[in-house]
Amino acid sequence: MALSVPAQMMGLQVSGDVAGYTIYTDMKGRKVAFPIAPPKEPPSPAQIKHRDRFRRAQAAWTALTLTQKADLERATQIASLAMTGQNFYLAVALQTNSKLVETIERQTGIDLPPIPYVHYL
Repeated sequence: MALSVPAQMMGLQVSGDVAGYTIYTDMKGRKVAFPIAPPKEPPSPAQIKHRDRFRRAQAAWTALTLTQKADLERATQIASLAMTGQNFYLAVALQTNSKLVETIERQTGIDLPPIPYVHYL
């Protein structure tokens, strides 16, 4: 007898653009998939500014040493955060809450690399 098991129960959480489809989870927890559609309008000036800011935050993560990245990954695991070290780094770099890093350092006993706030240009 075959069982139908939701992908989430197997640890699969698919979202984003996959194999020509955009996939997301709706407010009721159901997966929604539709063919990828190109944007109808060019990006607005605000979108361009936000994308540039995110790009600069990602470049700062990329510039970290392997040891610094490993410390961030280990800290998120020890603190049981529902994110990777990279996600944590980007989240902190894009907000002004510097106390978050201090809290994670105190809870995990790991000295984390400085995470500079990435301003809009």
